[in-house]
Amino acid sequence: MIRVLLFGVCGRMGSLAAEAIASARDMELSAGVERRDLPDIGKRICGVKVIRDDQPYPSSDVWVDFSLREPALQHIRHAAKSNVPFIMAVTGFNTAEEQEIKRLAKRIPLMLAPNLSVGAAALERLSAQAAVWLDTGFDASIIEIHHKAKHDAPSGTAKRIAGAMKEVGAEAQIVSLRGGGAVGEHQARFIGADEEVVLIHRAWSRRAFAAGVLRAIRFIVHEPPRLYSPRDIFSG
Repeated sequence: MIRVLLFGVCGRMGSLAAEAIASARDMELSAGVERRDLPDIGKRICGVKVIRDDQPYPSSDVWVDFSLREPALQHIRHAAKSNVPFIMAVTGFNTAEEQEIKRLAKRIPLMLAPNLSVGAAALERLSAQAAVWLDTGFDASIIEIHHKAKHDAPSGTAKRIAGAMKEVGAEAQIVSLRGGGAVGEHQARFIGADEEVVLIHRAWSRRAFAAGVLRAIRFIVHEPPRLYSPRDIFSG
């Protein structure tokens, strides 16, 4: 049984992830963690107690973080000291913070997972492959659309797609749109003089992301220390 500690358990994604973990036959929630001023502290979610961020954490096999950038950095430092595999489903880190995360990944298995849906991982791989095929006469761009409350732009997923394309020598400009309640859409567009190729991933529900959490947990718990991405889960 894989014991999972979940940060940000009362948020929209955290609560969906808690339901998915609690329903999995090979996993159990050890606790849900939230910031100390949240009124839900002490309540029970999916059978476990919501504890404060400054309380001792129960023994767990994997930590999963759906909180915010600043507390997530503290959590990952703690995980590195405690030698616990870590899944970071948080975005918005600056360059210095990203470098620190890479250093910490030398000590524990660490997955940076701005988007855990199967479709988003497929789009990342397909975009890189398309960039290889369309390397002459096509201009690459990425358009991402999210709800107006999303803090960071461009999205972490858009950055990952652009990074995968850059690995094969393609530079892509990113356009970010924010509005309404859009869950998330990413387009990789390859525009030629007389034709265009468009790859699109649309998330209709946040449950698409929650389902990927289970795959990520099963993957990371058996891996050696290094930095991983959701693309590693579906490689092969």
